[in-house]
Amino acid sequence: MPGVTTSLTLQSILKTAAARAGLGGQAPVVAGLTPPAQAFAVAAAAAAEPVLLVVPSDSGVEQMVGDIRFFHGALSGASGAALERSVLPLPAPEVDPYRGIAPHLDAASARARALAGLARGTARVAVAPVSALLPRVSRPARLLAATRELVVGDIVSPLDLGDLLADGGFAPADPVDQHGQFCIRGGVIDCFPAGEAHPLRVEFVGDMIESLRRYDPGTQRSMALLDRATVFPLRDTFEDEAGGAAEPAWDRAASVFD
Repeated sequence: MPGVTTSLTLQSILKTAAARAGLGGQAPVVAGLTPPAQAFAVAAAAAAEPVLLVVPSDSGVEQMVGDIRFFHGALSGASGAALERSVLPLPAPEVDPYRGIAPHLDAASARARALAGLARGTARVAVAPVSALLPRVSRPARLLAATRELVVGDIVSPLDLGDLLADGGFAPADPVDQHGQFCIRGGVIDCFPAGEAHPLRVEFVGDMIESLRRYDPGTQRSMALLDRATVFPLRDTFEDEAGGAAEPAWDRAASVFD
């Protein structure tokens, strides 16, 4: 679990159990396991290759993600922040995407984050209900084009970062105090990624990122300095750039498996 340091004894016990069960290499065919045992098997398999775990419905996703994070952290010694990046839920959009109804921000952004994590190679496990696999999504390259890792000292134009946020589905607002909003004020960009407890402030000197920090949207006071942060899009489908029709066409050329 996040914030819990795994003891070396527990790590040794679980690694021994995984080895004796034949886990940790190519994923074996297993059946009849309880949910915690399934989570342990998936965590062990994820050490060798990324895993897409399909569960029957949305109701089991959150618990399974928590269990896998615990076992993955116990086996790898990863920090809580690393576990939140490497074991991700991939929820269903909860609406029919072909009826022109936008999915809820939380569901859409969680889908985009999981798919981008798998495409970037930073996610080890994605847990998805069966219904999450059905909708078509944009190509992985298009999703990655709307994803950006920000590092202090990197060179990026504030206007280019603003364009990337807008392309990813962020809406302009000042002040930024709601998920999915962003604002450009000279050499400062504020954005509030979905799923985060606090918004992100990026401060520039020219085109160089001088600082990254989390801040309190109510008081505007800094809460934590960061070395790096990743901005993910808020959607998994984008307008087809090869379109040109009066009504925008959507790029749904890929599946979750792509």
